[in-house]
Amino acid sequence: MTDLMRLDGRAVIVTGASRGIGAAVCRAAASLGAGVVGVARSADQMAAVLDDVPGARAVVGDVSDPAVAEEAVVAAEGLGDLWGLVNNAGIAAPGYHPLTETPAEEWEPVMRVNLMGAAAFARAVGTRLVAAGRGGRIVNVSSVGSVAGLPNIGPYNATKAAMDAMTRTLAVELGPAGVTCNSVAPGTIATEMVDELMTANPALREKFVSKTALGRVGVPDEAAWPIVFLLTDGAAFITGETILIDGGRMASA
Repeated sequence: MTDLMRLDGRAVIVTGASRGIGAAVCRAAASLGAGVVGVARSADQMAAVLDDVPGARAVVGDVSDPAVAEEAVVAAEGLGDLWGLVNNAGIAAPGYHPLTETPAEEWEPVMRVNLMGAAAFARAVGTRLVAAGRGGRIVNVSSVGSVAGLPNIGPYNATKAAMDAMTRTLAVELGPAGVTCNSVAPGTIATEMVDELMTANPALREKFVSKTALGRVGVPDEAAWPIVFLLTDGAAFITGETILIDGGRMASA
């Protein structure tokens, strides 16, 4: 019987792969046999990550550029049948202030990377998966900010809520071709982006931990493995869902 938890002979594209959750997804997927294409803006960071991922390939560029998505699809050739996409790339606005005080210019880059970038990759990969007729997987990395009103990061929250809506639409549109689409919504995970936010605002760490049932911040692997599970055949009947990986944060609300 085929091992439902393996990804042998399949190629997976991971955006935002140079650090944090994306880097952990690359390593985890490769450990299950997947051929991995990592996409990020930093060539040096991407090279450091892929040193630990045998046979992986890097694509360096801005995910909001549709040409980068096409380049990633081409890079996947020869790594196995194109099978999965993990839309993990994301940024927050440079400011940390209420929505009513957020200038319009802070919205554009967050929308461009978090939402339009994810849409560009979903379009590039999704059309290939449908044409190939083998099924496939798309996993969008959202956030608890998509379902909770986390203060002072309004543009980030809005893009993640939009990503969840896009997930449900893709699930319905691609389902007949055997392609599933789900979101995972991490809570507070110790990534570089979160660490930078908490360093700039030290009271946030205590606040985040106090609102989490497990009483701690998560680590990237704890978000990466649920994502990789959704890429496997073991998750074949899960689609259109947003799955919280938050240590019980929303249960404690």
